[in-house]
Amino acid sequence: PVVDLSTIKKETPSDIIQAEVMNGCGVNGVADRFTDYLRDHNIDIVKIGNYIQFDIDETLIIDRIGNKSNAEQVAEILGVKKGNVITQLNDDYFVDVTIVIGRDYFEQTPIVKD
Repeated sequence: PVVDLSTIKKETPSDIIQAEVMNGCGVNGVADRFTDYLRDHNIDIVKIGNYIQFDIDETLIIDRIGNKSNAEQVAEILGVKKGNVITQLNDDYFVDVTIVIGRDYFEQTPIVKD
């Protein structure tokens, strides 16, 4: 039988995951630490910046393209719990995944491993 690949929901991570790292906790340098760690794990970080607010309690991994497995893979690399992986589709974003670093940053792998 012929399988129409366009109807199969993407459930495997992309070969190259492009992401942005946003500081949502206000701690200086934390986005750089996460960026270096993610790049060491083959995640293509295309943007680093501040989130719209600095009172995010828990780190969030946001799927931007409808392939949640990309976000789940990033969450696994960072040690972020699956419950903090969400989907917010936005055509204005040119990334697969947005990482919003929360006040729990010190519990995440890039900080714990040091």
